[in-house]
Amino acid sequence: MIEQKPEQTIWHSLQTLDRRWLYLILVILVIWQVIAPLKTANVVSPPAEDMYTYLSSLQPGDFIVVESDWTNSTRGESRGHFESLMRLLMRKKVRFVLTSIDPQAPQVARDVLEMLVKEPGNNNYKEGQDYAIAGYYPNAEGHVNGMATRLVDELATKIGRNSAVLTGINDLRDAKAVVLVTASSSINRWYERMRGKTKLGLFCTAVMAAENYPYYVSGQLFGLVVGAKGAYDMETLLAREFTDPQFKNYGSGLRYMSPLAFALGLLILAVIAGNVAMFRVKKMGARQ
Repeated sequence: MIEQKPEQTIWHSLQTLDRRWLYLILVILVIWQVIAPLKTANVVSPPAEDMYTYLSSLQPGDFIVVESDWTNSTRGESRGHFESLMRLLMRKKVRFVLTSIDPQAPQVARDVLEMLVKEPGNNNYKEGQDYAIAGYYPNAEGHVNGMATRLVDELATKIGRNSAVLTGINDLRDAKAVVLVTASSSINRWYERMRGKTKLGLFCTAVMAAENYPYYVSGQLFGLVVGAKGAYDMETLLAREFTDPQFKNYGSGLRYMSPLAFALGLLILAVIAGNVAMFRVKKMGARQ
């Protein structure tokens, strides 16, 4: 008696598919989206929208403090944060001063700024006139305390007391906001030292989100932008407001989120297909 082989169906094929085919598809999708990213649908998170709404409401000549503590080790998230923040401030003609408590961060920020000031629509921002880079402050605790109590004195040794960027600024209360772009816990010092003098906003990496959401919910942060998704949120909002083709609204956020979206889409599809195939094969086996 000849033993009959079980009928092979597409469900059997899916269950026995060599995983290397999935890896190949994943590599192709990621390379495609890195080279030519697509603008995937995006629902902007409320904390990121609050950040954008407040900063977008600032008037030409307003002044804010930006503490940039990110380096190339977190460029996947932080560069998109910094780019979108700088584009918005430049287009709104807001003056800003950059400080840092990381020795590598000032040069990283300067390199990005030198690229951004050349973009059309960014008002040809000039260092020393529209913005200033105060640089690295090795004593983080002392720096934040100095900014909170004697802002001009703290910055004067780096950018000069008579800098055009500080015109009309005497105290932290004269700043419309302090905004941090960071991958560390440097925001904690500002929570402790702000004393309600001005608004505080945060761009942080995804792993820092959970510890900082309570400060956003309590109103201590006026806005919170988190991870690569947050960078894409800011770019999406820039694109909604600045529709003229001369503006470059998308950057690192899109470059990272688009491959991630397609990779996660493949993962979800593979899980669904694998489970459906398993149940179908079991059902056919029960019938036999």
